[in-house]
Amino acid sequence: MDRRLSRLSILAAMGALSFILMLFEVPLPFFPPFLKVDAGDLPALLTALLYGPGAGIGIEGIKNVLHYLIRGGDAGLPIGQAANFLAGSVYVSVAAWAYGRRSDAAGLAAGLALGSLLTAVVMAAANYFILFPLYIAVLHYPIAREDILPLILTAIFPFNLVKGGLIGIVAFALYSRLHGWIRERRATEASAERR
Repeated sequence: MDRRLSRLSILAAMGALSFILMLFEVPLPFFPPFLKVDAGDLPALLTALLYGPGAGIGIEGIKNVLHYLIRGGDAGLPIGQAANFLAGSVYVSVAAWAYGRRSDAAGLAAGLALGSLLTAVVMAAANYFILFPLYIAVLHYPIAREDILPLILTAIFPFNLVKGGLIGIVAFALYSRLHGWIRERRATEASAERR
């Protein structure tokens, strides 16, 4: 099978798996019920480790487009999917970038930790400047503007740290079983690109 076709098949399968896993979202105790965790970032992360950050971002895109087409969005708008895409893209691209610089367990652990932190920071800013103002303007979300920052500091920021940590723990456990296969696959890809 042609290498590009093989990669495209893997990306399509991982995008579909990511979407399916996204459907099984659960709220976490101590956080508002609209903040939920799902495992949809795991296939994107594994794909990013194999093929680089762009592939992981592509899986995040596939997942969220499918979610919007199947489930719709708030008032017909993909605001939640856009937020999920942004959070997942930051997380997987940072983790894959760090792993690309040091392709071992320590590199992955550092990437997952840095990905969690940067995701929390980016999502705090995105919620403050873009997402909550959109929810208030378009959906008439019942929150006063002066309550946004406290909500971000007490819920959004810590939630993204916890979510990144949970996904990271599962990803690290998967990596411990798949690291040989991932290294072999990356080496095969690298040698094919040099030809």
